Amino acid sequence: MHVMSFKLKIRHKTIAFIKSLPILVFFILHNSSPSKAYSLLTHEAIIDACWKTSIEPLLLKKYPGATPDQLLEAHSYAYGGAIMPDIGYCPFGSMIYTNFVHNVRTGDYVQALLEEAENINEYAFALGSLAHYMGDNYGHSLGTNIAVPLVYPKIKAKYGDVITYADNHKSHSRMEFAFDVLQTATGNYATKAYHDFIGFNIARPVIEKAFYRTYGLNVNDVFGNMDLAISTYRWAIKWLLPNIVRTAWANKKSELRKIDPGITGRKFSYKMKNRTYYHEFGKDLQKAGFIPTVISVIIPILPKVGPLAKLRFKAPTPEAEKLFIKSFDTTLVYYDSALKKLNSGLLKLPNRALDTGEKTAPGKYSIADNNYAGLLLKLNEKSFDHINSGIRDNLVSFYSSAKPTTSNKKGIKKWKEITEALNALNLASVDASAQLMINK
Repeated sequence: MHVMSFKLKIRHKTIAFIKSLPILVFFILHNSSPSKAYSLLTHEAIIDACWKTSIEPLLLKKYPGATPDQLLEAHSYAYGGAIMPDIGYCPFGSMIYTNFVHNVRTGDYVQALLEEAENINEYAFALGSLAHYMGDNYGHSLGTNIAVPLVYPKIKAKYGDVITYADNHKSHSRMEFAFDVLQTATGNYATKAYHDFIGFNIARPVIEKAFYRTYGLNVNDVFGNMDLAISTYRWAIKWLLPNIVRTAWANKKSELRKIDPGITGRKFSYKMKNRTYYHEFGKDLQKAGFIPTVISVIIPILPKVGPLAKLRFKAPTPEAEKLFIKSFDTTLVYYDSALKKLNSGLLKLPNRALDTGEKTAPGKYSIADNNYAGLLLKLNEKSFDHINSGIRDNLVSFYSSAKPTTSNKKGIKKWKEITEALNALNLASVDASAQLMINK
């Protein structure tokens, strides 16, 4: 009886999956965008590298009664903070959120997270966000932006010795994915079995407060469905990304072995250390299951478009790998320094475009210019209600030296909208309750 019931259950699951397979394939190929940041594994590796030496001691100083279990959970929130800025590249994520936290008031946003955190998990999440800020700043300026032209000479011929994400996003995504695959294959990242991949937690209350304080917008309004975005992000990281990385190893192992002859398939057991996925979802959900197993089979035969376009990467040259390692080590130094300054109350984070590592200023980086305009126009739609002096002063300062970047009809129209919005901003009054958030 039990055997018959089990067989029927399997049959129903199989039929349901076959019916949903076209939708799943479409989902994989069309609903994800390539990430432009340090890849997710690298952001989590920064947390792991600094956890015992810097992050955990800082948490214990601020929350001396924290138990080992609470610290374990806080670790998952630190992971969440480190990867949340890139959620816009996942299906159902918000590109508005991702664009703003990468290009508009980036330092102010992380400072707001740190200051608005009310418990150990929220504070750990904020520390993870600080790690992302540092990782992108130094990972791009010292690593990816210089490594891309070394690995892709045709793109170098067009753009020169420094290539930003705005110049060529495909080569950037492939370069950073290649770094992840190589570092995983060489055992430089903490590894475990595929099924034990780490989970992460998101501290929504502190995000909501910090985003509102920094941008004057409700973060839930820039997500279609934030719960759905987070759960999909979790699925992509737990199942889709590992299978893409494993496929990358299968396709590129001969090239990767030229860089490190010691790489083996057995060594390549990609997964970060297991932390609190069991705590949140239970042990049953750690099993690979039927659908993820099938996904791992179909990925190699799917067209290499959408997120799978990363599989067309070239193996990094030895020089490019050295640049990546240098950028990673530099990030650790600056992150550790930032944590020490935070501990002594001296941390100040400049507003930088995280794609370039340079301070934001009009005309320096096109994506940042577009994102600043996006924020200004969104706030104008709401008649600049609920803005504080920090938001107003930053926008006024940014546009004080701005000029139209194009002379075509579209550019002229956009600049007119910006000018009208700035005039409205100058007439707007600061909301008392919004101001209270930054004065407290």
